[in-house]
Amino acid sequence: MAGVAATGAFGIAGCTSQHPPPRSAGPDIAADGLTAYSMATHVHSSFSEMSGSMDSQLFQATKNSVDVLWWTEHDQRMLGLDYARTVNFTGLARGQAEMDTAALLEGASWRWESRHSGPLANGSAAGLVASPVSPNDPRHQGSLHVTAKSTGTQPASSGFYANSAPAAWNYRDNLTGQTLRADVMLTPGWHDGYLELLISTSYHEATGGRPAGTYALSYRFVPPGTAAHRVAQGNTGVITIPVTPSGGSRWYQAVLRPTDDIAALWPDVDERDFALYGLTFSAVSTGQQVGGYFGYLRFDRAKSGEALLAQQIDMSARLTPKYPKVAQRQGLEVSWKLPHMNWFGENIKVVTYNGIGPQEYPAFVEHTVVPAIHRAGGLVSYNHPFGFSFGHKLKPKPEQAKALKHVAAKLLPHGGAPAAMGADLLEVGYPNREGIDLNHHVALWDLLSRNGAFITGLGSNDDHWGQNWYGLPNNWFTAVWAKSTSIPDLLTAMGSGRAWAASLSGYRGSLDLVVDGSAPMGSVTVSSATSRKLTAYATHLPPNGALQVIQGAVDYAGHNDIAPKRRIIGHYTATDLASGTVTQTIDTGKASFVRSHVVDAAGKVVALSNPVWLLRSAPPGGVPSRRGA
Repeated sequence: MAGVAATGAFGIAGCTSQHPPPRSAGPDIAADGLTAYSMATHVHSSFSEMSGSMDSQLFQATKNSVDVLWWTEHDQRMLGLDYARTVNFTGLARGQAEMDTAALLEGASWRWESRHSGPLANGSAAGLVASPVSPNDPRHQGSLHVTAKSTGTQPASSGFYANSAPAAWNYRDNLTGQTLRADVMLTPGWHDGYLELLISTSYHEATGGRPAGTYALSYRFVPPGTAAHRVAQGNTGVITIPVTPSGGSRWYQAVLRPTDDIAALWPDVDERDFALYGLTFSAVSTGQQVGGYFGYLRFDRAKSGEALLAQQIDMSARLTPKYPKVAQRQGLEVSWKLPHMNWFGENIKVVTYNGIGPQEYPAFVEHTVVPAIHRAGGLVSYNHPFGFSFGHKLKPKPEQAKALKHVAAKLLPHGGAPAAMGADLLEVGYPNREGIDLNHHVALWDLLSRNGAFITGLGSNDDHWGQNWYGLPNNWFTAVWAKSTSIPDLLTAMGSGRAWAASLSGYRGSLDLVVDGSAPMGSVTVSSATSRKLTAYATHLPPNGALQVIQGAVDYAGHNDIAPKRRIIGHYTATDLASGTVTQTIDTGKASFVRSHVVDAAGKVVALSNPVWLLRSAPPGGVPSRRGA
């Protein structure tokens, strides 16, 4: 790789600091003139279900010297698909949320989880009750009773967090344009303290003299006599609302417009970059017994689908001057049910599911969505193939092996159907996703390569929080050799396999392969030669680490042998790679693929190149045009 700089675009390899090194003076350049660009290919913000914001994610990309960030929000969250519109506070232990399509969710309910703080006296908390009921509630079935008493003058709160996890987080989405209506009734006899509806929103970086952190809106309902007002207390906005019932009822209908309050409280941030992340209903006491009821919660979402996608594109443009070193690219995650697929390309459109139920979803994605993305010139990534859960311990090895066989059986080409439902890309770089380790993710990829499925492997963090990319267990990224960071050039690089995946904390160098001086990484070559020359490129190996070359069989074993068939055929230290390259002869008497990976001093894989396929005859369906040598 002539012309590779001594220090690459990604800084010092093997750095374990929580503060990654700054960019070097220039990026790595390949011998063919292509430039190394690092990418975050799977990132969520205030348009998805967790607390990240576009601001915080771009900060992380800049801090970690990532050149390109692809926004890949969940399509069903932008659509508000199956989202709660009304909540009736019913049941002895749970509140039932009415869904747009309740039958599809089989009546999934929220869990009401106790939340307490401060010096509470006995008798605080309460819960769901059958009476009183808001006269606005057409079901007339109940309300949420909250009560608290502090043992002193320090604030003490007691209440309930609305955990919507069982209902697929069906209130978590972008707050822009939303109106929440909640009916409130105060119990008589108190004048100090308040009932609180606390909306937790998104994490933002330090600005305006405020520290980095998650923002919140505290709507405080108080007896008449206090003036309505709102004030920012750091990252918490306090909106005081006197409860003044009318029409002979003790119930008061509160109309909350969070985006308006955010704009007024923190004018230095984009009020659209905030999510509805959490809802907590509480009573807060400073000495008196404080109590009341919440009833009949309603959500009015004025924006959805294409309108939110257009909004994110506009927000991206406005954030460019603040984060000029990161090229933002719009993608989308097709993700109502499993499998989840990322759409990379131009002219992204939000997928709609008219007439599609959960059972029809996989076939709809495979036979309608994927072909439509390809017709639009885009690429499709098969995301987290073993499942989407974070935070689990690794499963025992036998369970992981069983999961590998199960998933491989679904993704292998069969009956004329393409591998991985026609996806072009596969997320591989996960040290632990759904309890499955990196080795089994890579083994799945190698199985596809063994069966002539020419799929580019990606590294992803799938981050939803925007707080510490470097320290994440799944802190992998994707890098490509490309002409530029334009979408066509990035798609060309990804689609042709000119890409590698690596850990942010484990490897920041560059990888490439070339066979016989003409077949680059990602290509599919056909030759009757029984031996061929492989040149492997690697820069900035970790201290005491190594580059290893792996060869795997291509024998189209299919479902008859669901196991990777591969071995290490080369091991090279930094000394061996002093010139940036090593060359070895590859036995090609049988069809195979070769790829490389980087291991650190402990032998842990921290980076993966994409393969070159070395075939002896044309594969079924021929060599894809984008992968010709």
